[in-house]
Amino acid sequence: MNKLALVAIILVAGCAETNTQAGGSDPRLASVDEKWRMIAAREKQCVDEALRRGRDETERIVGTLDPSMALQIQQEADERDREISLCRAAADNEAAEISERERNEYQVEAQQESNRASFMAIVTAPTH
Repeated sequence: MNKLALVAIILVAGCAETNTQAGGSDPRLASVDEKWRMIAAREKQCVDEALRRGRDETERIVGTLDPSMALQIQQEADERDREISLCRAAADNEAAEISERERNEYQVEAQQESNRASFMAIVTAPTH
């Protein structure tokens, strides 16, 4: 009878833990969502700044009426495109780091769940 009581207590505790995790929104997911929003905001700010600098430089070049204006404008457009690519690459790197951390956390949780299931199988296994 004591073994049955022990199993019942473990099952109730395990179910209670599972139910509290499943109920409501997961704060970790909210944190990840916030990180994604921050990355997107930084990327947008970086791209906007690169575009603004590009427009400012183009206006300066056009104002000089230099004969090599077309070449300068093309060089400035190329520089702006390079800066935008760097912004996007930085955002991609941040996103990859977050994804890696989350993947590792979920793997640890899956292993813990597997360990709990193995323990429950051993505890509840009939003894002869």
